[in-house]
Amino acid sequence: MTSSPLNARPGAVPLSRLLHPTNPRVLVAAHRGAWHRAPENSLSAIDDAIGLGADIVECDVRATRDGVLVLMHDDTADRMTTARGPIATMDWCELSARRLRAGAGGAGAAVTAERPATLADALVRARDRVILNIDTKVEALAGQVAEAVIDAGMADQVFVKAFIDTEEDIERARSSPFFGRVPFVPMLRPSSGRLTAELQRLAPLRCPMVEVAFATLEELEAARPELVRLQARLWINTIQVSHSLDLNDERALADPDAVWGRLLSAGAGAIQTDAVAALAAYLAARDPRLTMA
Repeated sequence: MTSSPLNARPGAVPLSRLLHPTNPRVLVAAHRGAWHRAPENSLSAIDDAIGLGADIVECDVRATRDGVLVLMHDDTADRMTTARGPIATMDWCELSARRLRAGAGGAGAAVTAERPATLADALVRARDRVILNIDTKVEALAGQVAEAVIDAGMADQVFVKAFIDTEEDIERARSSPFFGRVPFVPMLRPSSGRLTAELQRLAPLRCPMVEVAFATLEELEAARPELVRLQARLWINTIQVSHSLDLNDERALADPDAVWGRLLSAGAGAIQTDAVAALAAYLAARDPRLTMA
C-alpha cells in the first residue's frame, strides 16, 4: 500500500538550507524512490519515500522519441513496463499507455495499475515536499532537464549529478548555461590516495555536496579538512548496486553501526540507500539532531 501525498510531511526544507554546513542533519536519499513498496522511479515511489523519512529522492531520466522526459533508469522499457524496446524509439503516447511493473521490475514482477511518469509529473509531486536528485542517464539531456527544473520554479528543490573525471569535465560543467542556476553535485571515483587532490580540483564548481566512491575509510577521514574548506557535504552510497568496500545496505540491516555508523564517523553528510525506513530510524535513534533541519 502506498502513502497518500496528503499524509506526507507538509513541506521540504529548501536545498540551500538543507545542505548548509551548519545543518547537522544527515540526509537520507532514497534510491529510485521507495521501490520495495512501489515501482521504482514512479510517483508512488516518491510518495512512499517521503512517508518513510527521505530528505532526497533520486530518480533517473530518459527521453522518448518525441522529446518527453520520463522517469526510467534503463535505456529500454522492458524491465519496468509492459512495453518492449528502447525508450528513445517510442513516442510518449505509446509509453504512457503501458503499465509499470512492481518493485525493481523484471519478467516475473507483477504488473501494477500505475503508468510511467514524466519528469514534469515528478516535479509537481515533489514540490515543497522533498528534494529531487535527477540522474540524467544521457549527458545530452542535462540542459533539457535543467531548463525544465528552472521553468518549474524548483531550482532550490532539485540538484543534478554527473561524473567529474577530467579537467574537461570541470570546464564543461562551468560553461553550461545552467551553471549556478541549478545546483550541481559532482561524482568522484578517485584512484587510491588521490581523494584530497581531486576535491581540491572541484573548488571552481562551488558544489554544495560531493558524491565519493572511496578506497579506504582513512582516505575519507583525511579528506575532511578539504570538504570543510569547500563547504561541501559528503554523499556516500550504501545501495547494493554501487557502494564502497563492504559498506552496503545488506550489511547495514544486520549491523547498522558497522556500516552507517562507520560512515557517520568518517564524515558522511548524506547516505543514499534502498533501506530508507531503516536508515531514517537509525539516525533518529542515534541522535535526533541528525534528522532535524
